[in-house]
Amino acid sequence: MKTRFARVAACAAISIGIGGAAASAAVQGAPRYTVAQATEKPETTTGQGEGVVRAVDADERRIMITHGPVSGPLEMSPMTMAFRVAPNVDLSSLSKGMKIKFTISRDAKGLYVIEDVRPEKP
Repeated sequence: MKTRFARVAACAAISIGIGGAAASAAVQGAPRYTVAQATEKPETTTGQGEGVVRAVDADERRIMITHGPVSGPLEMSPMTMAFRVAPNVDLSSLSKGMKIKFTISRDAKGLYVIEDVRPEKP
């Protein structure tokens, strides 16, 4: 029995002009998910790092950090990079040259977001 998702995928393929064998393959090869699997939120992947704040852009909610390797499931090599910052992070507490520890994640679009920032204790 074909799943509703597979039927919708086949109809969409036909309606956008893919049609024929591709639509048939979409129906036959479509993964079968339970309702619980289809509605589960993806796991959040995070990483932890240490770095130095190079710039703070409060209007755009971005900070530029020169950081060492990021550890955890979200590994990243050392570099200088601008990151978006989550709404719960107080940007007014950050300043250029400040040594920090941070937690980073990826949003639904795959973009990196700083979720937490703490001043590094000497």
